Amino acid sequence: MERERTNRNKISEQELRRRKAIKKRKALKKKKKSAGYRRLQLCYNLIFILALLFLIIFGSLHVFTKKKTLRKEGIEYYNKGEYEAAIESFDKALKCKQWFSDSVNVDIEMYKADCYLKLGEYSDAERVYSSIKNKYPAKYYDRNKVDFLEELSSALDRYKYGDYVSTVACFNRAIEAGYTEMSIFAASCYEQSGDYEKMKENLDIYTASHGNTADICYKYASYYLTMGDYESALSYVEQGIAFGEGTYYQEFLYARIICCEKKGEFEKAFGYASDYIASYPDDKKGADIYAWLDTRVNPDTELVNDYFGQNGNNEDVEEDLPEDSQN
Repeated sequence: MERERTNRNKISEQELRRRKAIKKRKALKKKKKSAGYRRLQLCYNLIFILALLFLIIFGSLHVFTKKKTLRKEGIEYYNKGEYEAAIESFDKALKCKQWFSDSVNVDIEMYKADCYLKLGEYSDAERVYSSIKNKYPAKYYDRNKVDFLEELSSALDRYKYGDYVSTVACFNRAIEAGYTEMSIFAASCYEQSGDYEKMKENLDIYTASHGNTADICYKYASYYLTMGDYESALSYVEQGIAFGEGTYYQEFLYARIICCEKKGEFEKAFGYASDYIASYPDDKKGADIYAWLDTRVNPDTELVNDYFGQNGNNEDVEEDLPEDSQN
């Protein structure tokens, strides 16, 4: 009995040591596992921190840029009529790489294209409108409007090089759509085709919205001269002269002589002709009209030049002109 009790005690001691060993191994294993977890967690945290730093640094370059500041600068130049400076600012803004900025970029591109239109660089405007359609989703702009502006830019570019036939239809559609400034181009097209009534209709549309210019006055004067309304023609000639020296200034001065001569105001016409040849001594038509008016104002003096003949009508005397005068 005693021996059995001793054996049971030994077994108990052995079992206790075994259990302690198992417990110790489990604790050690748990400790190692916990340390591995902490290392893994540390790695995850480090990766997260590095990723966050990357996003902050890289994202700041693509979210917090000078794009909107440069856009605002370009619009300020645009509103002041400094279109070349505006284009420069818009180009800088477009070069700023910024996330989620397609809508802003489209707005900048539209301003840029309009700058080219204002500068008369129509092919460049057409190129920008085409680029908008190719680069950006249609949800960021009105596709019909961009299509139309691209077509209009093309028409203006062709008009620039003398195409008055195929372009007038586009100008008329533009006027109907509210682009009344296109009426001046339509007027020129009709002038080239000899449809002076249509020309005047478009001139009236333009002046009603945009007022007079020297170019408009010149076209009105030409219209009324063609219609034989010399009083109205003279009114526009005087308005044109009031704009000062420019593209049509010399033509206005000569037209003033013609208007007064057609009205029978020879003294006044002769005075204007004297001023004209003093300013433009090498202009042959000025010298000729001066010479003819001299025969009306000073009939008893020797003729200065008989280009217009005694009756003031050069259509009947062309065959009698000296050979060098006919060339």
